[in-house]
Amino acid sequence: MILPRITMVCHGNIARSQVLHHYLQRSLIQLGVEADLFSCGTVPADAYTHADELLRDVQAQLDRRGLKAIVERTPWSAEAAEVVRRSDIVLAADEARRQDVLSRTGIDPTRVFLFYEYIGEGSRDFVDTFDHGKGRQHPDRYAGCFDKLERIAQRAASRISATLAGAGRRGAIWR
Repeated sequence: MILPRITMVCHGNIARSQVLHHYLQRSLIQLGVEADLFSCGTVPADAYTHADELLRDVQAQLDRRGLKAIVERTPWSAEAAEVVRRSDIVLAADEARRQDVLSRTGIDPTRVFLFYEYIGEGSRDFVDTFDHGKGRQHPDRYAGCFDKLERIAQRAASRISATLAGAGRRGAIWR
């Protein structure tokens, strides 16, 4: 069986794509759907000097919410670009990330969606949780992102499940 490959992309792979990845994984498992998930950021590894501290906080937040996930950052690289190219669906946190993905990989734009767009809530950005001017997470945006991303993951998992079920009835494969 060929598993669907789904990639989540944000700026630094610190919060938005990282959190959506883990919530989507849990939601798909709950629906009995297997998928190959990947998340990455579009900036290089040295873009966040205190990435380890930021990731520890994301890990703690997910733990508090009962999601025991391993949080590891994947910055943009040739290897990450290749995974993105081979993805069936790419979920981009915002329009700038979508454009990064399209310009760096040349993939079919019909496979790249904004988070909200994929779940049918319009072409709007999922605002960055990091306050780049202050060099830290924006308290309000960061605190609210976990519940919002969990909801997006649940809706996305339902759509993915329905898509796979429909493909199976037609005898088609995902790719």
